Amino acid sequence: MYRIMYMSTATRNILDDELEEILEKARINNHEKELTGLLIVKGRTFLQCLEGEKHNVLEVYNKILKDDRHENIIDLVDENDATRLFPNWDMGYKNLKSLNDIKSEKIREILSVDQLDIKKDEIAEIIEDFVSFN
Repeated sequence: MYRIMYMSTATRNILDDELEEILEKARINNHEKELTGLLIVKGRTFLQCLEGEKHNVLEVYNKILKDDRHENIIDLVDENDATRLFPNWDMGYKNLKSLNDIKSEKIREILSVDQLDIKKDEIAEIIEDFVSFN
């Protein structure tokens, strides 16, 4: 099983309805490709994890890289693993309107800094905290 995680910045503000439409299409596509994952949105910042067969993950990720709605894409995790972090989620989703929406102090701390300052081990903590708190 292969996992990739990235952060990016939307090139413009995306309305909630548009985000829901994107999410619905992603869930259908991910289900067909047996991908699972998570999308966390805070303002124009996106944190996404995709996991599944490597060729399927890379196919979707390469489309994301070409999507002009994203910029400043930063690869955070690129790894093989024996197990999925999100085995039951075609695409888990959380839209954070503010850092107060986050139950975990560690996640609030990490998301409050510039995305370029985030280290890979801190990303692992975000995911662990997100799974345990949400």
